[in-house]
Amino acid sequence: MSERAELDTESLASRVVAAGVVELSVRDETPAHAGEIRRACNDAVDAVESDVLGTVTEAEVARTLNELEADGVVEGARDDTSPTGKGRPDYRLVPPADAVRGALADDDRTAALADRVDALDS
Repeated sequence: MSERAELDTESLASRVVAAGVVELSVRDETPAHAGEIRRACNDAVDAVESDVLGTVTEAEVARTLNELEADGVVEGARDDTSPTGKGRPDYRLVPPADAVRGALADDDRTAALADRVDALDS
């Protein structure tokens, strides 16, 4: 695992959302919209039973996905639109999942999430 994603300046919320996208990516469930990513984040946080991490709302996830997209961690696409021309973007990971997992593992607050992704990928 020589490549690491740049998450050093990311907030805890960004790291949790990135972990959710990584988990969905490892399970071949990306691209995914904010609601699916929120569910993955909250399921992961519940599973690792961390005192540091809390649940995230869909609004927090949507805002954080915009930040992660600006930073090049995720890429959003609006393939299907509603009759009014609006659509929810679906997001996919840009760097390799291992690179983001490695960055998550380097942070004590999100290391358990990285371990969870590692177990799913085994």
